[in-house]
Amino acid sequence: MKHNRLSQFAFLSLLILFFQCQKSVETNKEARSILFAGILGSCFSLDSCFDEYAQTTDEGASFQVYDQNGSRIYARQSVLDYNTYKPIASGSKWVTAITVMRAIDCNANTASDCGTVAQNSCNNGAVAGAITLSRTTGQVFGWTGTYANITLRQLLSFTSGLNAGGGNGSGQASCISTLPLGASNTQKDSCVNEIRDQSTGTPGALYQYNSNHMAVAQRMLEKSCNQSWDTLFTQLIVTPLGWDASQAVWRGNFRTGEDTDGSLSGAYGLSISPSHYAGMLNVLLTNGTAKNSSGTNVNTFLSTTSVTEILADQYNGAKIGYSQFSAFGYRWQYGLGNWRFCTVTDVPSECDKDLISHSIGINGFFPWLDKNRSYMAILAVNNVGRKNGLNLLPPSSTSLFFAETVRPLIHTQIGR
Repeated sequence: MKHNRLSQFAFLSLLILFFQCQKSVETNKEARSILFAGILGSCFSLDSCFDEYAQTTDEGASFQVYDQNGSRIYARQSVLDYNTYKPIASGSKWVTAITVMRAIDCNANTASDCGTVAQNSCNNGAVAGAITLSRTTGQVFGWTGTYANITLRQLLSFTSGLNAGGGNGSGQASCISTLPLGASNTQKDSCVNEIRDQSTGTPGALYQYNSNHMAVAQRMLEKSCNQSWDTLFTQLIVTPLGWDASQAVWRGNFRTGEDTDGSLSGAYGLSISPSHYAGMLNVLLTNGTAKNSSGTNVNTFLSTTSVTEILADQYNGAKIGYSQFSAFGYRWQYGLGNWRFCTVTDVPSECDKDLISHSIGINGFFPWLDKNRSYMAILAVNNVGRKNGLNLLPPSSTSLFFAETVRPLIHTQIGR
């Protein structure tokens, strides 16, 4: 089996091994050989590729593929069930973006099943006005100076310049993960102000992959709609899609399981099942229709305009200050809460011809959407390095390797 990116990912693995030689548990050599065998093409079916991959995981895995109608056409699991709620790390970013766009659509009366977020209910802020992607931190928070004109669009696309601490990495303000459960408005405002005051980036000119942007976006939504993030998320996502409200929860620190407040952790803090995630992601595949937990269509869950905005290139000329992929030569573009992965990134029209959109998590959770071939897939896994077969590699890398190995098989199966 051949694919034009396999050699690139093999090279990427060597680079990561070279640059990321941290101490970890003893490598499982058998699991490592199994995974590399899959990468190099010894598996020739979705079943065999998945079975080899699953042997390298910490807690097992599941894999599902859905066609253009949102019907599941492939499913396989090992230990980890399709309906098991687990942390999804940065897979949360897509959920946050969809939640925000739901609020915008519901406020504009262009979406259904809006709960308490009815038409004109999100018009609050220091300056009155409807919530849109152009709404600014100055209008909502009353911020002044350099960071007064940060837009909600820039926050969801990580181009707001909020690189707290001024560093070049992906670090976030510590207050995001340490907010106490049931944090007050004062504590949340203090946190977003801290993010602002520690930042050195220029809004709109710098792309910086970190959690600070989405924390501020969530607080903007809370202030605009005069409701907590938990209430908004429940009304806009959990209730209409039939998710389990006791399990679909946000936490500020999912790695430790601490009872921290997750209302500013939209970049990484959600736990959800892969089947339920698929029902939500269906809205992007079908340009507006989601599926609830029973498999029933939820029409006009998003407007077509909002779907387009989420998947569009949102860089707008911003310089890449930090991207975990650019260090290895990959200049992937970014939408609202999701990566745009293509071969030719410098020419948008060419990128669109060979594009998948994804929101990969550091724990290996990997949902992706291929609009050109009209399908989506979700690899669910929760690797945290305890016995990962390639524990010198980030768990997300092994998921990328798996996806690049099986994508040609999926394309053959669906005939596109």
